[in-house]
Amino acid sequence: MKGKYPITGTFIDEITYDIPASNWTNEQWAADLDHMKEVGMDTVILMRGVFYDKCIYPSKIFPTLKEEGEDFAGFIMEEAAKRDMQVFMGMYIKDLTWNGGDYLHERKQNEIYMNEVLERYKDMPSFKGWYIPHETGSEIYNITQTMGSLAKMCKDKSPDKKVFISPFFRGQNLYPDAMSPELTADVWNHIWKDCGKEIDYCAFQDGTTRLCDYGDYLKAIKEVTDVYDIGLWANVETFERDVRSMFYPIPFDVLRRKIQIAQQYVEKCVTFEFSHFLSPQSIFPSAKNLNTLYRNYYGKK
Repeated sequence: MKGKYPITGTFIDEITYDIPASNWTNEQWAADLDHMKEVGMDTVILMRGVFYDKCIYPSKIFPTLKEEGEDFAGFIMEEAAKRDMQVFMGMYIKDLTWNGGDYLHERKQNEIYMNEVLERYKDMPSFKGWYIPHETGSEIYNITQTMGSLAKMCKDKSPDKKVFISPFFRGQNLYPDAMSPELTADVWNHIWKDCGKEIDYCAFQDGTTRLCDYGDYLKAIKEVTDVYDIGLWANVETFERDVRSMFYPIPFDVLRRKIQIAQQYVEKCVTFEFSHFLSPQSIFPSAKNLNTLYRNYYGKK
């Protein structure tokens, strides 16, 4: 591998919600992990374990389309281990509002879920942490209680595993009533007041802010993550949010500018997400072109 590629981790969104399914075989998934490794990726985040009555492994408890022998989570963990990559396991989430902010329900279901996941995968060498998939940009749906209870449960049940979250900035790309960087910092300081010390890494999604504002948001939030000793990562999204309602691979020059801004403040860049938007075997032809441009630029540096 030449050069130094800046994006060193990716989400995998196998319970597809707002992007199309790739319908890959295990062989194609294994090849995609090879593609990730070739550009310096060492981290895979399985975005959700259970979501909308779908489960990414053959659960005995939760509704699943997987049969025994079709264990997607286990397969990814095994393949990641072969490539010396770490895996964060996405947790249970009822729906996009986590059952209307019912944090007691989310805690109860996640306790059941985590027990089953640990029983199945606790000895997998690549299984290094949990991803809390309850994503928000402000204090809605009881996120303070939800995030706090889930982060604490992660540490209680598996103190050896890290806890990772990826909220978003409530910026002007999506919200007419956008929150300023200063207000964003205040809001997250309040959310993390009781659970910040139990969160290891946080990567804010960048596509919700205007590019001209992105650095200001990162600078403000870094002051808060430093207080709680949360490692600040960046979720450098490889799809467009501000052009159309459908998601397509981002222009390379925009991706490069976002990376340049993020690298001033964060210790690691991950992306949502390689397989659809940056992979040479993506179902989107322009993702293959983006992969070529990304390799040509960073592979020679």
